[in-house]
Order: sequence, then C-alpha cells, then structure tokens
Amino acid sequence: MKILIANYRYFVSGGPERYLFNVSDGLTARGHKLVPFSIRYSQNEPSPYSHYFVEPLGSADEVTFAEQRRTIGTLWRTTRRLFYAPDVEKAVTRLVAEERPQIAYILHYLRKLSPSLIVALKRTGLPVVVRLSDYAMLCPQAHCLRDELPCTLCIGGDLLPSVRNRCVQGSTNASVLNAVATWYHRRRRYFDLIDVFVTTTQFMHKMMLEAGVPERRLRCIPTPVDGSRFAPQPEAAQKSYVAYAGALRRIKGVHVLVEAFAMLRRRRPDLDARLRIAGAGEPQYVDQLREQVASSGLHDAVEFVGKLGAPQLSDFLGRAALSVVPSLWYENLPNAILESYSCGTPVLAADLGSLPECVVDGESGYLFRGGDARDLAERLEYCLDRPDELAGMGLAARRLAQDVYSPQKHLESLERLFAELGAGQCSPRAVTCDSPPPSAA
Repeated sequence: MKILIANYRYFVSGGPERYLFNVSDGLTARGHKLVPFSIRYSQNEPSPYSHYFVEPLGSADEVTFAEQRRTIGTLWRTTRRLFYAPDVEKAVTRLVAEERPQIAYILHYLRKLSPSLIVALKRTGLPVVVRLSDYAMLCPQAHCLRDELPCTLCIGGDLLPSVRNRCVQGSTNASVLNAVATWYHRRRRYFDLIDVFVTTTQFMHKMMLEAGVPERRLRCIPTPVDGSRFAPQPEAAQKSYVAYAGALRRIKGVHVLVEAFAMLRRRRPDLDARLRIAGAGEPQYVDQLREQVASSGLHDAVEFVGKLGAPQLSDFLGRAALSVVPSLWYENLPNAILESYSCGTPVLAADLGSLPECVVDGESGYLFRGGDARDLAERLEYCLDRPDELAGMGLAARRLAQDVYSPQKHLESLERLFAELGAGQCSPRAVTCDSPPPSAA
C-alpha cells in the first residue's frame, strides 16, 4: 500500500516525530511505500518528496512560534495557517495527483498546516486517518491545562473559558485567535471529513467520546516501543540514580521533580539519592531549572545530561533505579514510560490523565498526586528504600513493553485499519465541505 504520512515537522524534535520515523520505517519494512508531506525546515531529514513540502511561517530556521520574527508577513502567514491555508491545499493536491497514495495518515497538522490538508485529501477521495497526540482539536490551548492544573471546560464545545482565562500563551489576543480558529473549523465541519481518529490510550478515547465523536470513528492503537533498541542493561550494571527523560518544558513538571528532590534531601540526608535529567527544551525554562537546583543546594545531587540519542538514552534509562514522569498535563502515553519499561526500569508517574492507565500502581511502578512535590518526595523515599522491589517491578515493566507495546502489534493494527478503510468498511457518512476562498481568514 502507498501511504501518505503528514506531520508539520520532518525531523526529530519530540515524541510525535520519533513516532513518525519509527512507524515509517516499520511500514516500509513490511512492504508499504511511505510518501511524507511536511513543512520545509532546514533541520529536515532528506526526502525525495521534499519538493512537495510547503514553506514555513517564518524562515526555514524558525520552527516554533517563539522563534519566529514578528514581521507583517510572518504574522499574516501564521494567522492564515491557523484558519485555512490555500498553499497547503494546492501542494497536497499536487502530491496526490502525481504520487497517487491510497490512504493518508496524519499526525500533527493544526496550527502549522491547517485543516486545508484534510479538505484537499478528501477532495481526491482518499481515506484519512488522524492520530491524536494532544487535545488541539478540543482545546484551543491544546493541553487541557490552565494555571498548571488540568482543565476540561472547553471539551463540551464552549470555547469562551479559554478566552476569559487567557489560556493560550497568557495572551488575550492569542487566546481569541485560537478560539475563533477552533470555532471556525467546527463551523466548517472540517473535522467531520476525518474517517478515523487513532487514539493512543483509553483516556483520550473517552475524551473524544465526551466531545461528541462517534465510537465508530475512533480506534485505540497504543504507541509501540522498540524492544531491541531499548533493552535492559547487563545484570551487573548498577541501578544508581533516578532518571527524567523528556522535553524540558513547564507542562512536563520537571520543576516539581526538582522541588521534591530538595524535600527528599532535607528529609533524608543519609539517603544517597541522585537525579539525572536528560533532554532539551525551552531555554528560559532550562535556566529556571538550573537556578532552582543551585538555590536548593542540589548541585551535587542533580545533573543535566542534555539531549541523548537512542543508544545513549537506552543506557541512561537502563542504569536508572527509577524513572519519573511528573507531567502536569494529560499526557498521551509518553515515550518516556514505554522506553523505561523496555529498559527494565519502573516508572513513578503523576496520577493524571492517561498515566494511571499506563503505569500499573504497585506492579510496573507507582503513582503520586500530580503537581504535589511533597507527595512525590514521599514516594521517591519509599521507592529508593526498596531496591529489590524496584528490580522486580523492572522485570514486570519489561514484559509489559514486550506484550502490550510491541511494534509488530502496532503495525498490524494500523494495517487492519488501513485495509478496512480501503475496502470502505468503516468510513463515516460523506460530508460536503467547501474550502474558503483564498482571501478568507
């Protein structure tokens, strides 16, 4: 099968992009042909299809909104892509006409590619599958987070709370724009054009049902982890520290973990506890974390190791006694959990969103009250006082990774879904949706 796969970044910058390349490699190895569609960034991996990619909102080196220069042209392109992008519609229409894929698999597209991607694909008659990594379709802020606490006020359809609370970047203007864009997409019924949404957890599945998406248009297919790339260390390897691996962003709650470590140090100065933090992210937040470590007197207990490639990350997680996922938002089966499991390392995670579904409390790890540094410190102390118990959990975690989150199961599930759509067995009712004129938005 020839599969168009779209994502607004074609280089590894986080979990969705790692998934993009992993699933592309896996499907290619099973005889399928993958045709990528993305934005033309300077960091992109090489692709024979890059001539179909669309121009970025700013320069080719400006990936995030924070990096973009505030020029009239950039602001205009950003606003258009927020609502509808005729250039994206034109580019993907040309790609389908010339490459003739049989199905489209879409990852991140809102904000940077816009629903014009979906409209163009449906006009060519392609079945469209969208994999959900966040809540951007339901929440203008995309993470169901307000004042660092989970919030579902907009899930029912009323978007005014996101404006009143300035949920997007703490800005009234940005919040209004994103809310109006989300309302516009719903009004135009763009999301109705999507044949099937792939969710990674039952939690996300239920959230979509609450938002009014019919069960027949949802398919839960958990994210896979490569058990050969992420594997346990030799038995002689010392399990000597607590690990955090992931993006360094405030929604990830790393500052809560550092605060908990400071509490643990004061409670148990006799406990030889060390924290190693792997990853990169927002420079301002990273600076704040370093200042927090210094002001808490943790310079000898906390180490920042930077961004790691897969081999180094496997070694990093495999040598940890415990991995911590302190996220503040409703995560969607983060790679940090799966890779820790695959390396035979149990996970201590916040009890928010899908995390209680992914971490079996007392079996593959433990849970703590999300955002509560004191509770996290107490759970860390409990775990570090029981190394033998952690070792047994590590074995259970590895089995879970192999049995539930195997790449083979994931790819087989995708293939079944694509085959059903190709045969017309699970397509929703056809929806007529005209794109706006080029001058719209």
